[in-house]
Amino acid sequence: MGNKPAAPSSRRRRRTRIERYRSRFLAFNVLNSFSFMLLSGSIPTLFALDLGASGTYIGLLGSLNFITYFFMPLGRRAIRGRPIIRVFGWSWMLRYWGMAPAVAAPFVAMAGYPSLGLALLLAGSLVFNIFRGVGLIGNNPVLGLMAGDRDRGAFLSSVQITNGLSAIATSALTMLALALWSGSPLYAGILALGVASGSVASSLLLSLPEPEAYRPEPGSSFAATVREAWADQRLRRFVAVFAPLSFAGGTARTFVVTHASVLYGQSPALVMAYSVAFNLGSVAVGYLSRKLMDRLGAKPLYVLFAVAMALAMAPVAWSPATPDALRAAAYLALINFIVGAGVAGQENAGQTYFFSIVKPSHMLDLGVVYYVIFGVGGALGSTVGGVFLDAASAAGLDTVSSYRFLFAILLAVTGLSAIGARSLSAPDSASVRESLGVLFSMRDLKAIGLLERLERTGSPADEIRIIREIGAYGTSVAERELLAYLSSPRLDVRVEALLAMENLARLSPKALRAMIREVERHPYTTAYIAARVLGRRRCVEALPALRSALGTDDYMLRGAAVTALAALRDEESLPAIEALACETDNPRLMVSAASAIEAFGRVSSVPALVSVLKRREPPPYAFDEIVLALSGILGGLSGFYRLYYDFEQGPDGAVSALLEQLDGAAATGGPARDDFSSSIRAFVGLGERGEVVARAIAGSGFLDEGAATVLEEACLDDELAAHRGFRFFLAACAVEARIVSGQSKG
Repeated sequence: MGNKPAAPSSRRRRRTRIERYRSRFLAFNVLNSFSFMLLSGSIPTLFALDLGASGTYIGLLGSLNFITYFFMPLGRRAIRGRPIIRVFGWSWMLRYWGMAPAVAAPFVAMAGYPSLGLALLLAGSLVFNIFRGVGLIGNNPVLGLMAGDRDRGAFLSSVQITNGLSAIATSALTMLALALWSGSPLYAGILALGVASGSVASSLLLSLPEPEAYRPEPGSSFAATVREAWADQRLRRFVAVFAPLSFAGGTARTFVVTHASVLYGQSPALVMAYSVAFNLGSVAVGYLSRKLMDRLGAKPLYVLFAVAMALAMAPVAWSPATPDALRAAAYLALINFIVGAGVAGQENAGQTYFFSIVKPSHMLDLGVVYYVIFGVGGALGSTVGGVFLDAASAAGLDTVSSYRFLFAILLAVTGLSAIGARSLSAPDSASVRESLGVLFSMRDLKAIGLLERLERTGSPADEIRIIREIGAYGTSVAERELLAYLSSPRLDVRVEALLAMENLARLSPKALRAMIREVERHPYTTAYIAARVLGRRRCVEALPALRSALGTDDYMLRGAAVTALAALRDEESLPAIEALACETDNPRLMVSAASAIEAFGRVSSVPALVSVLKRREPPPYAFDEIVLALSGILGGLSGFYRLYYDFEQGPDGAVSALLEQLDGAAATGGPARDDFSSSIRAFVGLGERGEVVARAIAGSGFLDEGAATVLEEACLDDELAAHRGFRFFLAACAVEARIVSGQSKG
């Protein structure tokens, strides 16, 4: 995360090179998902239930979808000396052809041999998943190549959305077919269509480029790579969370289907309708992930989706009795939607997190580890779930209670895993709390919509306009994209990006480091904005760069650095700032230095500010700032700012208001009061009778002795007394001294 962000134009060029193949890859995913839905999951399960399969058989059949990952080491061996894409593509082709026994199973069942039909279905599914496991060795390398570096999470979410939409369409068509027809011939036709469409998908896969960057280094061994990677604590922690979530996900995927059929007596057509709801949940979470994954990070979303998955198990564990058919259908549709969202969300976030912690050269070998763990967890979940249901039934437990216990266990597993996911290391990600806030913030979601529009812009004018809109929202979720625009070749774009970042609610350490680089590398242009941001964010790491900026010729940067150093309370810089106030002829720098000196609040700075006023003609606005800075440092001058404002509008009224403060104060009445008041008016109006004002200040009880001495001398200095605004300030000090003196005597 410490690398310099790529300029937006270069990001677009890289995406264009990749996108030549992305559309083909997404077409492969559409057909592959269509075929997979026909050959795996609900269709084989419904066919097996139609033939009277037991819970153990259903669990074993479901486990084959996860046992597939055990055969990935064969794929690792197969790519030695062979292109990854060819091993991937031909293994995929053979997996579809291997389903031929399953296509024959319905005809065997119609001939009166249902047990043999179940055996053929299991055999075809086994061959299907063996070759699937061999080919999966190429899945992560191809995904990595297609995803690129910067928008990886968004692309992986797009793949998930594509798969989900294809699955929804497939489920809807299958639901319609099951509603219109029934029996073994229908299942035979569905399975045959799956084999045909899968073969076409495999031919598209073979036309993709070779992911050469993801090939293991020559001479490397699988065991050595795994040992090296396992030394990384991040991987070990990830596996500790990923494995139990895979177990829970595998169980949920298998038995959320039979849950509707067995407990609620739903027809195959309705079960497929719930499959549509399941995939709608997957698509919905895919859209959400595409917007948020690359902006918030995979880790917080992994936690949140694991929590969502745990919450999804709660209503299934409850499984209330719903005699009303419409309520039952609505309940089951909602359950499947939530389970689909939770399972797909945590799997997508987990895979994105895995990509972020693994070197490209380790991707292929560690992909084997990833999928084997996923497979072991899913296979155990599906198998153990089926055995548990049969064992509970054999022990005399009713079916409803068996399912409730099963999903209660899954609720506990996913809940504990979500807690464990919080310990994953992701320093550049948002926190879980921040991510949750984004999910429920319309302002953040609107800003994300603008960021998506920003990525599609092609002109600086559009970039400036949208960046300005983003800045108005002030949401931290925009930081990553805005950082990239600091490298824009257009000054106006860089300025708007910095101004937008200045408005963000939070800046990460990476963003603050980028601001420090701006201060160091871009004087005369954007450095002053970055210095201002660093001061407002109290960035201590910026002190060396800000101190160095005090000596630059860029007066805008010097002024911003002075203000930032004061905000950081850098006492070491105070003498340099005082010297700058005394020496500079630049009014802006003079004002910035005076304000900074006031912020430090050191009474020892009074002589430096007073010496600035010895100039013959300081600009009026600079003069005002110095007077107000003096009043701020001294304190005790209640309401002076308002009095000074009124003094600039009408001196006589302001002097009268100042003298009214003497009313009611002890030892300030009678002839002495009148004489003092006339002396104040003469001093402010004409610069006369300064000795009266000086004596009052000398006896002050609210001023530091050194400051009182400097101001006393200033009352008698004709050069200083020439400035009417300063005379009014000295008069205010004298009045306050008289009041304090009277109070002490009283």
